Amino acid sequence: MRLAGTANGEDSRKRLTQSELDQIVQLHARFLARKPGGRRALLSFHDLSDLDLSNRDLTDVDLTGAKLQYARLANTKLKLATLFGADLRTAHLQGADLTKADLRGARLRGAELNKAQLVNADLREAAIAHFDRTHALLAQGGGESRTDFTSVEARGADMSGARMGSALVLRADFTDANLRGVDFSGADLRSVNMTGAVLEDANLSNAKLCEATLTGAVLTGATLQDTDFQGADVTGALFDPGIVKTAMLQTARRPEYPLKSPLEVAETVHMHSQWLDSNGKTGQRASLAHVDLTGHNFLCANLAMAVMSGAILREGNFAGACLAASDLTQADLRSANMVQTDLRSITLHRAHLHGADLRGANLSALRYGDRQEYDLPANLERARFVGVNLMNADLRRARLAGADFSGSNLRDADLRGADLEDANFTGCDMRGTLFDEAKLKDARGLPRMN
Repeated sequence: MRLAGTANGEDSRKRLTQSELDQIVQLHARFLARKPGGRRALLSFHDLSDLDLSNRDLTDVDLTGAKLQYARLANTKLKLATLFGADLRTAHLQGADLTKADLRGARLRGAELNKAQLVNADLREAAIAHFDRTHALLAQGGGESRTDFTSVEARGADMSGARMGSALVLRADFTDANLRGVDFSGADLRSVNMTGAVLEDANLSNAKLCEATLTGAVLTGATLQDTDFQGADVTGALFDPGIVKTAMLQTARRPEYPLKSPLEVAETVHMHSQWLDSNGKTGQRASLAHVDLTGHNFLCANLAMAVMSGAILREGNFAGACLAASDLTQADLRSANMVQTDLRSITLHRAHLHGADLRGANLSALRYGDRQEYDLPANLERARFVGVNLMNADLRRARLAGADFSGSNLRDADLRGADLEDANFTGCDMRGTLFDEAKLKDARGLPRMN
């Protein structure tokens, strides 16, 4: 039983040529502009496979049951579009805007949706109906057709508030996607890649996340009732307090995060200082990867070149400390005190710093070479600085591609020469912030530059 087609299953969609489609799109543009002669594009049950609709404004278009296999829709505006039961398998939708689009029962298997906008889109299952050759409704109530999102590439996509209850989402790639508030209840999410994705306040009740990759994902506030995490990799993922030790996550793959006593930490710091002072001849380099150091005091400690990747450092005190050239990849530094901390050339790739205090911190590049002619920029790519105080911080030449600064205080911060491609500055205080020679491609929330 199929939504588009005759009662006996034959495909009767009307095939259009590229020129015919272009004419319809031109009239639709006039319709949107409220110009004389304009006409809304009614393309339900049309065959538009392999045709080019990229960079067009198709807001409010009707594509019910349309066939769009391999169609090119890159950067196309499809706000409020009706794509109920549409066939979008392997379609090219990178950068497309599908805000509030009706995609119920749509087939998107293998489609490319990287950096697309699907805010509040409806991807729930749809009622199946039969149509005759004129597409008149013959019968309804034959069952439900689940939206097929299998093997979709949606890296960096914004799907906040989308409704995907009971959808088939196997092996989809949501790396670094915004999935805030998405309803995944009852969805089949086996083997999906959600590395670095934000799933705050998402509904994952009764969802299947077996063998999923959730490395560094944010799931605070998410509804996790009867969610199946068997075999899922949740290394570095953030959950609400108490969730980690529940039976729900016992079958997931996650480091143990052993606790360290203050005495053990003090001894580690002491041995590390000897290692630094002797150029590695005595002492021992600090290795605190995947260790729980919540609330520890590192005031003015010298931890340059320390290895603390994946460590839990929430509410730690690093004020005045030196962490130059240290590795804190995917570390949890939420609410940490890093005032006036030396963070030159540090690696904070995908680290979580929500609510941390970095006033006056130095995240610029260390210089090296016989004449100090080379520098090593800090790697802060995809780090989360949400609500962080970075007032007067030095971030010159830092690598900040994809970093999230939403709601942060960047007043008088120095970002000259920094790589800020695809960074998010929504809601930031940027009074006095320096951006000279910074790379700003696809950065969001920036003030208008002169």
